[in-house]
Amino acid sequence: MPPLESLRRAGIGLAALSLALAAPTAFADVVQLIPGTTFKQGQGGAVRGQVQSETPEQVVVSLGNSTINVPTDQIESIEYQGQPASLQLGETNASAGRAEEALAQFRKAAAEAAGKPLVVEAALFREAVTLADLAMTDPGRVKEAVGKLGAFLQGHAKGRHVVRAREALAKLQIQSQDFKGAEANLAELAKVPGAADKAAVLKVRLLLKGGDVQAAGADLDRLIAAAADNTARQVELKMVKADALIAASKYDEAESLVRQVIAAADADDAAIQSRAYNTLGDCLSAAARPKDALLAYLHVDLLYGKDKEEHPRALRRIEQIFRKMGQLPRADDYAQRLRQDYPNSVWTKQPQG
Repeated sequence: MPPLESLRRAGIGLAALSLALAAPTAFADVVQLIPGTTFKQGQGGAVRGQVQSETPEQVVVSLGNSTINVPTDQIESIEYQGQPASLQLGETNASAGRAEEALAQFRKAAAEAAGKPLVVEAALFREAVTLADLAMTDPGRVKEAVGKLGAFLQGHAKGRHVVRAREALAKLQIQSQDFKGAEANLAELAKVPGAADKAAVLKVRLLLKGGDVQAAGADLDRLIAAAADNTARQVELKMVKADALIAASKYDEAESLVRQVIAAADADDAAIQSRAYNTLGDCLSAAARPKDALLAYLHVDLLYGKDKEEHPRALRRIEQIFRKMGQLPRADDYAQRLRQDYPNSVWTKQPQG
């Protein structure tokens, strides 16, 4: 008698059989891979099994008697078997822009996951970087965020999150002009296997912020030449180079470079487009072309207003241009929007002008 017929006569339906066959993978860790991943051993964009260990370079996943080493830079997220629901709720709140609610859930998850060190580490990391995101637009949270990131790095220096944690810390240090702290942090980041290039890009930002345009430009040319065409890394480098060109008063070169980035990027890629149009606006404004600059900033306001880092920057620039044009009611409207929508932003705290 065929096996399936035997099961049917025994009262086991096909639906129950399917659930039974799926059971080994239902109760497993799910390593979700990044979109467009180059890692070929996943199925359906993920690797399912039991996470054995995590390092900055790789995550080791066991599948029965075999293991798969997943490069950390190919991982978007990991859903751990038995993780508390508060961890996913934190992610949902963070994605929806509810940062304070997300922070509370991540803290709860860390407490609820006691005895599961990888889950605790993931929750503490998400708390730290969510706080860092808040601090990028709220100077009053910088000290708290830097402290939280520092504590995380001290306790999890060999984990898979160390690169992203040091990047977040460096960006905060550069923005708050803690140049000495940023330099020391980037030196540590450069020691992490595979992270030297990320450290080099942030070092260029540090040089620019510190006013060393010549040194920043030389490093940028070398890094851009080594980057693959039209990759996220090359786009990031080109945007940093545009900032360097603006600082050097090379406005035509900067405009050309930024327009290349805008044309090459997907119109729906808000992260790239919002920053590119704001940088274009800065370039055109510095070149004494306020009307053209205004159009660039309006692109961000009208099309990419969900970018909480770049949108307040655009609102402030629009307000400043209208004020210089003598259109005070319109300038006041944008200043009011900025205060209402981003009361704690660094752009809101700038003096009007």
